[in-house]
Amino acid sequence: MEIISRISLILVFVLFFSGSPFSERKCVVRIDRGSELYLKGSANVKDFTCRYDQQLLETSVPIVFRKKEGRMIFDKALIRLENRGFGCGGRGINKDFHSLLQTESHPYIDLRLREVIQEPGELKAKISITIAGEQGDYEIPVKLQTEGVLKCSGVLSLDIRDFGLEPPKKMLGLIVVDEKIAIYFDLSLRIGS
Repeated sequence: MEIISRISLILVFVLFFSGSPFSERKCVVRIDRGSELYLKGSANVKDFTCRYDQQLLETSVPIVFRKKEGRMIFDKALIRLENRGFGCGGRGINKDFHSLLQTESHPYIDLRLREVIQEPGELKAKISITIAGEQGDYEIPVKLQTEGVLKCSGVLSLDIRDFGLEPPKKMLGLIVVDEKIAIYFDLSLRIGS
């Protein structure tokens, strides 16, 4: 979930400003300390936040892309997140979270950057996310800052039902989790070869 987006944002900046239009380019994106990835959800009783362990973020991700008419198209830009890397603040909620994601049979969330589009005043990333064996495609706006360090940030809102998941209910249905969640990312990046 998270995830998702960290690679796409970084790559957009580097890719738009280098190379010839149709040539294939390769680079490595390094995710620095201080980067954050978390999701927020709500229930009829209390909101919750699940943070991804920064130590588990891949420190470098190889990327292959090409530019075409104001777009960057990615052939190899995959990030794999361990479900168990998310902590939601307590043993019980962590157990429920991993049960929801079917962690035993699907231990990872895969994020694949497909394309970055530069439009007047904004960047959009097209990504595919695979959760519990089901894939969803999304387009999200991305913010880039280049002062000192390259930083990319954004929010992806999704519905867990899109992945065939049912919102958990507890205490005979008295506590119900909302099917809408938001994934936040704020990544410090370096691009190398």
